Amino acid sequence: MSEPTLVPATSERPSGPPSNESMAQRIIAYMNKEHQVSLKDYLRYYKGIVPTRGIEMRELTLEYITIGYEIVHNKGIDQLQAKIEFNPPMKSLAEARDVLVGMAMQASEGLGYATLTPVDKFMPPTWHSIPIIVLVLVSTYYVYWNPTAIDDSEFVLRKYKVYDIEIVPKLLKVVYWGAIVYHAIEALILYIWTGMYRVPVIKRTAWCICGFLEGFPAIGRFRSLMAEKDMASENAKSTVEKKE
Repeated sequence: MSEPTLVPATSERPSGPPSNESMAQRIIAYMNKEHQVSLKDYLRYYKGIVPTRGIEMRELTLEYITIGYEIVHNKGIDQLQAKIEFNPPMKSLAEARDVLVGMAMQASEGLGYATLTPVDKFMPPTWHSIPIIVLVLVSTYYVYWNPTAIDDSEFVLRKYKVYDIEIVPKLLKVVYWGAIVYHAIEALILYIWTGMYRVPVIKRTAWCICGFLEGFPAIGRFRSLMAEKDMASENAKSTVEKKE
């Protein structure tokens, strides 16, 4: 997999207003359709603006881009736009692809993200994780929702004299809460990672729930997605650096 490029590759064409205008409009349309995330990053990183909605590139020249956006507040909606200048200016629009990709990389890294585009994927638990999930749910029932069952003389472990009733319930609770803390830390790790990799809210929530119920298996699955994105980002970065 390769990281999607911000602008489709274009070949050098004879200079002139019609050709440049046509190329600019194609780039603008492509950015508005495919790379809303990068346009938002441009506004946040280069201008310190956090738009609410309505983000669109409106103008592309050799010197700058103009991005329109809306800010929603309790008094209404402000329709605004911001100009972001290229440093240095481009010599031709054929450079737009590399310039915009480079700006997007700088913006995403500066904002603390690990990728240009979101990891828009959720990998559900495999059958290997089912025993862990069942154990967490059953343990929660006995330790949290029905703790008296552990002390019951008819409880299976007590019935067959597997343990000393005075000691083992306390040990079971210590082990349980230790496991809960450990799984909570793993869920927190996934919460941080899914934020860095821009996972959408619903799928991010699903990843964190799996992290809490499963622990390491969920982390392993997400790390595989991270590795794919990291490789794609490195390839895109290397391509831009070679052309510079």
